[in-house]
Amino acid sequence: MPTKKTNKGSQTAGENVYSFLRKSIIELHVKPGQAINLKDLSDFLKVSRSPIRDALIQLEKDGLVTTAPQKGTFVSKIDIQRVSDERFLRACIEERIVEEFLNIYTERDIDRMQKIIDEQETAAAAGDARAFLRLDDKMHAVFFEATNHPFCLNAVMNMSSHYYRIRLLSLSEPDIQEQTLNQHREIMDLVLKKDAEKLKKLLDIHIIEKGAEVNKLKAKHPEIFTGVVTPPPAKRGIWETDFLKSR
Repeated sequence: MPTKKTNKGSQTAGENVYSFLRKSIIELHVKPGQAINLKDLSDFLKVSRSPIRDALIQLEKDGLVTTAPQKGTFVSKIDIQRVSDERFLRACIEERIVEEFLNIYTERDIDRMQKIIDEQETAAAAGDARAFLRLDDKMHAVFFEATNHPFCLNAVMNMSSHYYRIRLLSLSEPDIQEQTLNQHREIMDLVLKKDAEKLKKLLDIHIIEKGAEVNKLKAKHPEIFTGVVTPPPAKRGIWETDFLKSR
């Protein structure tokens, strides 16, 4: 579970609660579809319900929680269509970014990529899927940062919450981590060769072509995807548990 932080710099209580809840949801500390008990959350974070409500309003705009009249607020289930759209958006933007990157990257960028791959190997050996995925995003962020496109990077990250969750589920499987590592090694090799066409094709495989993985995850965890209508009841203690590790 993410660390509780309710007095972070100049952030308001609502912003701190929002940050905590967003991380809890996208990193699968709480189960998709789980009902949210406001009193339980208020007691856990030691804040009033007002900043929690403010945070939930923003999270609903983000597509991470849903509110059902007379029923309550729930962690949004993973929406496969939204996953597809988020992947498509990321692939379209990243393809153009990589074209620029191949023309301007420096030795420092290559060193950063190699360091991230080394750290991913450590995370994989430790079985830490969350750390592995954070490093995966850092690897791709090298392209955006080297080409000076911070707004594009923020847009991609902020609009990839459903895709992030399915990536994390997928990376919980050791063979997928190894496959991802191999693709990252190949990406770096193609960057060094400045082979734009092969690099674009590999990025398509790396980002877009995940249909088989998605179907496997839906079969394994059907209750956390949209289409299964029975939500689990609201209960206390969900903020002290870890869905990803309890599957």
